[in-house]
Amino acid sequence: VEASSISAARFAAALPVARPALGARTGQGSSGNLRALEPCLPSNHEVCFNALDDNCNGALDEGCGTPGGVVQFMIAWDTPRADVDLNVTDPNGELIEAGRVSQSGLIKGRDCPGRRQECGGVNLENVFLEGSKAPLRGSYRLSISLEKLGGEEPPIWVTLSCRLGAKQYAFEIRLNEAEDEQRLELTL
Repeated sequence: VEASSISAARFAAALPVARPALGARTGQGSSGNLRALEPCLPSNHEVCFNALDDNCNGALDEGCGTPGGVVQFMIAWDTPRADVDLNVTDPNGELIEAGRVSQSGLIKGRDCPGRRQECGGVNLENVFLEGSKAPLRGSYRLSISLEKLGGEEPPIWVTLSCRLGAKQYAFEIRLNEAEDEQRLELTL
């Protein structure tokens, strides 16, 4: 499914209701680099660090040492030297930064691959609502961008999963060159 053909009705049945507004902007101006995935394909066990809900229990990569919450955005990619960034702006307009809790309670766990390679080749970025804070209603704006190839061969394939309350979304993103960017907006 291409980004331009994803139906808002497909995402309508959720508590709370979340409706995505998909818009693609890449370095080449193409919108064919975002593909919706089934947010859950039961495999009976969770696979760590793939940014998917493999066991269909509503949690992303649980049991893998990655914190989660009722609002969560997670990306994963398997090219260790590529620098891909997940940037999330909350409904207040605040950009969520690594290692700092925002006013809305969101926190970005880490920025991979990291200046000192602290991600160890396990490239996963995770923005989540910390603790028991109530989720902020409004639009969450996401940007997934390829900062540097780092010697990797393009394209760089990224998995993005999103959780807004009881609703989940999953996407496969293709980034073709440095500064390629894919944007989407989810409203809670």
